[in-house]
Amino acid sequence: MGDFVKNMDGTSGRKCVCTTGTKTWLAHWERGTGMTLPDKCCAKGCGNVVEVGAHVREDDGDKRTPWIIPFCQYHNKRPSSESIELKWGVTLCGAAKVDCS
Repeated sequence: MGDFVKNMDGTSGRKCVCTTGTKTWLAHWERGTGMTLPDKCCAKGCGNVVEVGAHVREDDGDKRTPWIIPFCQYHNKRPSSESIELKWGVTLCGAAKVDCS
């Protein structure tokens, strides 16, 4: 995974279709990565609490592939033209319907 991501526009209507657990994107991220949700936003230098599972794309990868990452509202609302550097070791989780469990 790259160290930089960009928000994806037009994803607010997308819903998690997992058949187990709660259908939030943060719960989807936990199921998909097998990790515990971090307390703080995954954007480098950000100390805000995690509020949403943000739809992002890799800045240097396939621009169409959606990923979920735990972000605060501030970073979730950044324009899709703005690159956001991630903290070291952050794991992205696929956000396509095939990634739901």
